[in-house]
Amino acid sequence: MLRRLTSRLRRFRRDEEGAMIAEVVIMFPTLFAAVIAMFVFFDAFRNQAINLKAAYTISDAVSRETEMITNTYLINAWRMHRFLTNSPALTRLRVSVIQYEADDDSYSVVWSENKGGAGNMENAELQRMVGNNEIPVMPDGEVLIMVQTWVDYTPNFSVGLDSFTFENTIFTRPRFAPSQVCYSHNGTFAGRICPIGS
Repeated sequence: MLRRLTSRLRRFRRDEEGAMIAEVVIMFPTLFAAVIAMFVFFDAFRNQAINLKAAYTISDAVSRETEMITNTYLINAWRMHRFLTNSPALTRLRVSVIQYEADDDSYSVVWSENKGGAGNMENAELQRMVGNNEIPVMPDGEVLIMVQTWVDYTPNFSVGLDSFTFENTIFTRPRFAPSQVCYSHNGTFAGRICPIGS
């Protein structure tokens, strides 16, 4: 009996079957973590690209508008942004029209409206952006449409990437004339706000 047990122990010591299983058990958690991390980072970049394209879409639509921009128009633009991004969180949208005057070398906010709680742009914030070189160079009297979007993003898995917000700022010139980017809350000419000289 002792001889038989010793023989089996020797065979077990020399047996190499099952070595692959041990390697798989060691490597599988690492491979699984790498696949999950690739998925999370791919999803983050995909969401960033979708948000950027949605911002460009809204900016292009506003630049082609020939009627006054109204509150209803901006609500629908915000709804379209939420639809395009398909974000579970509430997105934020701000449309501002800015103008540059060379006489006093000044940038000013003609009008600014937001949806989703972004807050309207004030001249102080615009001056900060000018100081940080975030505003394109503009000739005298130039008018720009600035569309800003914010989308909160939370990764599906915890791989060292915390929740953050995608923020995009798009600048577009009016396609036809500065007068096309007048804002009126209710669409009437009495309360409209237009760029200087339009």
